[in-house]
Amino acid sequence: MFKPGDIISGYKIIKPLSKGGFSQIYKASDPQGNPVILKFPDPSLIGDIATYERYRREFAIGQKLDHPAIPKAIARVESPEGEFLVLEYVEGNSLRAYISDNAPLSLKETLSIAEQLAEVLDYLHAHGVYHRDMKPENIIIGDGKIHILDFGSALLEGTRRVTWRFGGDAFGTPDYMAPEQIQGKRGDARTDIYALGIILYEMLTGAVPFHGDNALAVMNQHLTANPIPPRKLVPSIPLGVEAIILKSIRRNPDERYQSAGTLLHDLKNFENLDLSQFQLEPEPAARGMLTDRQIWVRSILVFIVFLAVAALIVLIVYLMKHR
Repeated sequence: MFKPGDIISGYKIIKPLSKGGFSQIYKASDPQGNPVILKFPDPSLIGDIATYERYRREFAIGQKLDHPAIPKAIARVESPEGEFLVLEYVEGNSLRAYISDNAPLSLKETLSIAEQLAEVLDYLHAHGVYHRDMKPENIIIGDGKIHILDFGSALLEGTRRVTWRFGGDAFGTPDYMAPEQIQGKRGDARTDIYALGIILYEMLTGAVPFHGDNALAVMNQHLTANPIPPRKLVPSIPLGVEAIILKSIRRNPDERYQSAGTLLHDLKNFENLDLSQFQLEPEPAARGMLTDRQIWVRSILVFIVFLAVAALIVLIVYLMKHR
């Protein structure tokens, strides 16, 4: 961990921002005094080929894209303190904090945010990029404008499959993970659409549709449970908007919106939708459902892996201090 005031290759650390699943993130200033983001791969994962490949891919994606809602990748720096990415700094608060403070959001505000997200996803997918970890924590909102952050789990079309040594290829955050992600598939445009549907549901109702005592229980809900229709929680939600949400989070990807552009069109025209064209009946449980015992066993295994990783980090730090 770096401290405020530390200088790394000419960049001055201002403050730590967060520690993600694969990285440590800092606000810093560049040699000209402009604010930037520094993103370091997590030291505990250094040496893992798949982790480095995802890190390299995130920079390649940032270089490939040019959209006002996507922070630019400025540089990839090798320094004695470690390799890191320099990313454009975006001012604002996370959508997570905004939802926590204001949910349920008004229909007008929700649609504004959702339409912006759908437009950015349509741009990403047109360029062969699938985010695969859409969630409020990875969305910054300021002055009504949104930015999508953290492409560390993103998939760039045409690249080879890589597997993280601790977790296979099932990346994402349980509350927002599509069933196909949970089942270990790579995901595509419809995976991001599923996550956007969950975010839409949460903005309008103040809660995500699936709950559980732990991550595995939540993932099991995505595979086996049907969401409570949002109008049962907030009756003022228009029928058309409810239909859009429920279509976005269908368990079967083939029954969801097939493109973010089509979703965007319906969001803008929710009052004129032909609801008879929407499949709104409950879905059967997906293959791969877990029993309560399986959830309990896997929770124990996840905890054991967590302890092992923590012990490894402590050992590495100890050896570095005493070598």
